Amino acid sequence: MANWGDLLEVPIRLEHLDVGYGEGPHGVVHKKTVPFGIIAQAVEGTYIVHTPVGTQTASDGHVFITPPNMPLEITHLAREGDKTMRIRFVHFRFTFMGTIDLFDLYDLPSTTDLETSILYGELIQQLVDIKTRENGLSFTYWAKKNELAYRLLDVLLRTSVQKETYESRIAVLQELQPLLLFIRDHLHEPLDIDKLLRVFPFSRSSMFTLFREQFGQTPMEYVKTVRLNEALRQICSTSLNIAEIADRTGFANSFHFSREFKARFGMPPTVARKEHLIWEKWSTLGGKNSAPTNLS
Repeated sequence: MANWGDLLEVPIRLEHLDVGYGEGPHGVVHKKTVPFGIIAQAVEGTYIVHTPVGTQTASDGHVFITPPNMPLEITHLAREGDKTMRIRFVHFRFTFMGTIDLFDLYDLPSTTDLETSILYGELIQQLVDIKTRENGLSFTYWAKKNELAYRLLDVLLRTSVQKETYESRIAVLQELQPLLLFIRDHLHEPLDIDKLLRVFPFSRSSMFTLFREQFGQTPMEYVKTVRLNEALRQICSTSLNIAEIADRTGFANSFHFSREFKARFGMPPTVARKEHLIWEKWSTLGGKNSAPTNLS
């Protein structure tokens, strides 16, 4: 048995973290899908957030929280008599063993009380402060960034609810781990069932059964989902061109990639990148009316 202090492999990985803040004009409506979870605080004003599973409202210090890859329609409303809304937000992605999003295993809270919202706001502001102050090259910077990220995760986990299938899914995901990692690490290559069976130690029928139970998909449908989610991540977090992203995520050509991407996310990859670049400009500059069409 390992000692408590041994440095074992950490099952939770921080894959992405970015923050932004600023002011935006009253009445802006923004539609987007991002490959990250979002915690956004209405510092002054109100968010109204429509999603496929319902509507959230967050006003004057409260936050809304949404999981990754969910279509969002976000309305920004200033206080009565004001022309702008003040906001701050964080985009995050934590995974279980580097394969599935951690919040596939939890139900995020549909509402958040003011005390917890203020705590989120304080953590986001600290992240904003180090983002604007540090150049990202020091170990102190990375230590502080990770400390705040995992404090944020701690609050999220304490206010979220494990899904009913949590324990059984963890057990099966650990069994599937070598195969899921193989898929992740070989997305740029042609993949088929025969290749997957070389990694999976059981029968073809067992593979299909486990994927249906865990992901509601066949193995190859799961591969396509991972390809598209990774493509969206690269569109939102790299400067690679669309053809390069298509190649790196295993699509035959840019046309095939664009067609599948639009079918999954409701917009072509070029539009998704344009919208995210506007958001990135906003998060870098602190808003101040610079990018009112793509706020979080």
